[in-house]
Amino acid sequence: MSALDGYVPAIEVTRGGLVESVHAAAVAVADSTGAVAARLGGIDHPIFLRSSAKPFQTMAILETGAATRFGLTQAEVAVITGSHSSEPAHLDAVLSILGKIGLDPSALQCGTHVPFSRKVADAYRRAGRPFTPLESNCSGKHAGMLAAALAGGHDTATYLDPAHPVQQRILDVVAWMTGSPREEIRLATDGCGAPTLGITLAQAARAFARLLAPGPNAGSHAESTAQVVDAMRAHPLMVAGEGMLDTELTALAHHRLVAKRGAEGVQCAAWDASGALGMAAKVGDGDNGRARVALAAETLRQMGVLREEEVTRLAEIETLTVRTMTGVEVGRVRPAFSLQRG
Repeated sequence: MSALDGYVPAIEVTRGGLVESVHAAAVAVADSTGAVAARLGGIDHPIFLRSSAKPFQTMAILETGAATRFGLTQAEVAVITGSHSSEPAHLDAVLSILGKIGLDPSALQCGTHVPFSRKVADAYRRAGRPFTPLESNCSGKHAGMLAAALAGGHDTATYLDPAHPVQQRILDVVAWMTGSPREEIRLATDGCGAPTLGITLAQAARAFARLLAPGPNAGSHAESTAQVVDAMRAHPLMVAGEGMLDTELTALAHHRLVAKRGAEGVQCAAWDASGALGMAAKVGDGDNGRARVALAAETLRQMGVLREEEVTRLAEIETLTVRTMTGVEVGRVRPAFSLQRG
């Protein structure tokens, strides 16, 4: 069996009227019971959620009582949930969390990378300023995990160990949200060093729907899902950054939409129109730019979540124009799929 089994041609890249490249993908849309509302390709093969798991990781952090104990604000909860682009507001929020828990950036074990924001990255280069773990898009999540470790009286030096109580609590949350037994969830190591969770696209879509509709037997998850969603909706800039797809989608007033990207071409979202639905989409070749944006935007358009004019206003849609080095348009990145309903 090929590693790409289940992915189908979905996104075309044109140049001069010819299709130059094709990205294959798979998409699941499901409600909170797991009933599939729409699909593209195979949705029962496992993927790693990568940063799309952050809403569930944040739930686990909140369920330790860390937010109450340390007085975390809604904006700080949002930056824990987000993959930020290192803008000043993001760094201030992470520093605030660390200050409240009595630690400094040296406690962060997420490593570093060039900021997602080109504007921020260029400013750092001009100033000769080095990147630190604070600029990692995952520094908010790591600060939250440290807060959860302290709230539970656990070791902070080993907070990334899969056996650590914080990571075990996250596994419990993901198991409940997906309806999957813990032992069936695959574990690997994310780029930031934290455990990443492997579930199917169908399970991921169900988990995102549960963010908006956890159900009558949710227990403590009912409060933590509401806190996560409320924080993301109140502070969409903290979820990603200026001009970023997750921020712009989450900022939309209608459908109570929340969105969360992940590495390797993963994009998830949840919305509430006439009932909560979750979406989990994955580009087979891992493209996290043009193909992911086109796949997500078109899926939401076909599901009636985005209107055509809203799609064209999304800042990252500009990446779907193929241009020469001098800026002349010579092609497009376009969707070439229809979701199968039901």
